Amino acid sequence: MNTKKLGGDVDSWCGKCKMMLAHTIEAMVRDKPTRVLCNTCKSSHSYKATAPTSRAAKPREGEAAAPRRTKGRASKYQMLLDAKNTTAAKTYSPSSKYEEGDILDHPTFGRGVTTAIKDTTKIEVLFEGGSKLLVHGR
Repeated sequence: MNTKKLGGDVDSWCGKCKMMLAHTIEAMVRDKPTRVLCNTCKSSHSYKATAPTSRAAKPREGEAAAPRRTKGRASKYQMLLDAKNTTAAKTYSPSSKYEEGDILDHPTFGRGVTTAIKDTTKIEVLFEGGSKLLVHGR
């Protein structure tokens, strides 16, 4: 039985992190969380059980409707992974140097692809849950 309780953990959408993440329950009404604290960025906000859905803008008169995304369409993350040899994934370490296109295994975020070198000490890595800025070469 999975009961939620004050001070317990629950997955919630974090608008600051833009991901579904583990949160600590700060307030409840009956058996439902109402206020949570993100365990990643430490922001406090209302509990959101699901990620928000984007509403496509209605086309103007005379314009064609934008094509809808289909469930079968691969994400950018999946396309980058499919294009690489994932058996050559490197275990992430802040002291190692990385190049654009490297596959990393991060202990917290999982498998990711280096998408940009920001400067000599920072890289942008795309994980399944979103993009993160990580240190390297320190």
